Amino acid sequence: MKELAPKCDPNGVYSVKRVCMELGVCHKTFMRYRAKGLIQPLNPENSRRPVFSGRSIIECWNKLTKI
Repeated sequence: MKELAPKCDPNGVYSVKRVCMELGVCHKTFMRYRAKGLIQPLNPENSRRPVFSGRSIIECWNKLTKI
């Protein structure tokens, strides 16, 4: 995980690949975060192409830094 806060737009919409890049983690680590409920998709009904808000990326990073 990156030590600096993500510089993404809080109102933006991001793919899984971009979320991994912003957080500085691999896909498997990201999936563990999602399974633990640290980050939620904007479209939970679409399991094939979930998208995430920039705000949820920042909140996830904040939660992870406090662990």
